[in-house]
Amino acid sequence: EADANFQGKVHEFSSTAEEHRPREADSQEEFQDFNMSKRKRKNWWKRFVNIRKGGEGNAGTNKTRRIKVRQNKKRWLEFSGLYLGQEVRAHKGLIWKMKFSPCGQYLASGGEDGVVCIWRVTSLDKSSICSTTEDSTSNSKVECDNSSPRNKHSSQPFIFLPNSIFQIEESPLQEFFGHSSDVLDLAWSNSDILLSSSMDKTVRLWQIGCNQCLNVFHHNDYVTCIQFNPVDENYFISGSIDGKVRIWGIREERVIDWADIRDVISAISYQQDGKGFVVGSVTGTCCFYVASGTYFQLEAQIDVHGKKKVSGNKITGIQFSQKNSQRIMITSEDSKICIFDGTELVQKYKGLPKSGSQMSGSFTSSGKNIISVGEDSHVYIWNFDDMGNASSKQTKSERSCEYFFSKGVTVAIPWSGMKADQRDSSGNYSHRSSEMPTQQLEVAPETRDHELFSLGNWFTTDGSCRGSMTWPEEKLPSWDLPIAEEDQQLSHKDNCHDRSVSETWGLSIVAAGCDGTIKTFHNFGLPVRL
Repeated sequence: EADANFQGKVHEFSSTAEEHRPREADSQEEFQDFNMSKRKRKNWWKRFVNIRKGGEGNAGTNKTRRIKVRQNKKRWLEFSGLYLGQEVRAHKGLIWKMKFSPCGQYLASGGEDGVVCIWRVTSLDKSSICSTTEDSTSNSKVECDNSSPRNKHSSQPFIFLPNSIFQIEESPLQEFFGHSSDVLDLAWSNSDILLSSSMDKTVRLWQIGCNQCLNVFHHNDYVTCIQFNPVDENYFISGSIDGKVRIWGIREERVIDWADIRDVISAISYQQDGKGFVVGSVTGTCCFYVASGTYFQLEAQIDVHGKKKVSGNKITGIQFSQKNSQRIMITSEDSKICIFDGTELVQKYKGLPKSGSQMSGSFTSSGKNIISVGEDSHVYIWNFDDMGNASSKQTKSERSCEYFFSKGVTVAIPWSGMKADQRDSSGNYSHRSSEMPTQQLEVAPETRDHELFSLGNWFTTDGSCRGSMTWPEEKLPSWDLPIAEEDQQLSHKDNCHDRSVSETWGLSIVAAGCDGTIKTFHNFGLPVRL
């Protein structure tokens, strides 16, 4: 009976949406001239899927263990103490997409099995992880890729555990069923309403606590990307391999406006103010649209690769910087991450020559780091300066990065933290947010000058601490130094690097792969000079 009701609801929404598409109906004859046939588009997608499935792996154990992090052309190793925290069997088959809710309380995942899973974010007490961590206080030497003599004697990392550590519950809070094929994208609204798009040619609307789909929005072909309007969640945008970008009204249950870019759409992103968006295609072009009332119009179009003809043109991700609304990060299959100031290319971030295509990149909550996944099953981390090269006309190319291996990884995203009003009564989830330290941080004499950095940057401008740290008991020094004094003595050292220190210690990264497993990684190490 429930299934019959559900199918009836699907039919109802389908009929409603079809009645309000006069402009799409009028364009069917014109669309016949589209130079990419339906079969060709489907073949492109199958090739893409087969490439990503090439690195399937098996889930490991749940025991916390140290992960080797390598670096390329860096003077500092910031992820000097990276640990694998969890390995959760989440889906049957490949996971295409994961997204944290804006409040940070939920993680949504979807992939090849067509199921949308919701995971609750919780925390683990420091004492629990100490009892299960391999080498939790080890000062073993850091592995580096550079072969220069300076790096053969790398500084030893020091490990600090925050009072509470990010984790997800190992059983989903809720599972949403309804899609008949792969889930390709997910999008949260500010009120924790969820959209999912699929190869079954639909977008579905979900709400936590409600088992049935709230609405179904039908398309002509695979829906590769979706996003809520960031300032009005009654509207969302969708991109499809039929070449059309559509703005939907949820209350209206219909297409409000649409445009045909005459290319397979592979990525899409709204501006922060909701007054425009950027659409990326498989041929490497990006179209910039601006809103005019409830409609939109094309403002500019660029070729991300310039006049170069390269094989890996496909745009794999687009994201606006939260710190600088003019900066746009665009990832593509040619192993580069490009930063644009409006439509002007200002920075390029490159992985290793063997990294292959870069999947959709993500800014960390601070905006100081970029995290992406390479086709070589490595997670890459770059430092990012959102004001860099602002006045120069010359494009800056950045190759320095850190990276670690995760077999068959398809997506990796940083956790941005929990909003204050979402924490439980015990104050958990706070190791990445402002809280006063439970004890004074002490500094080992042998590290105070040549291995450590300014401790003052762990504290916010109002004097509160970004995290609570303790030394392993056996490493406690016999002297202490007031934090203010240590800050004054060391703050002059490598200040440019210090600004990002507080954002790498305690950072949690969630990755998923071809085998349907979700993994959590935590950086407990202090940066070390190489």
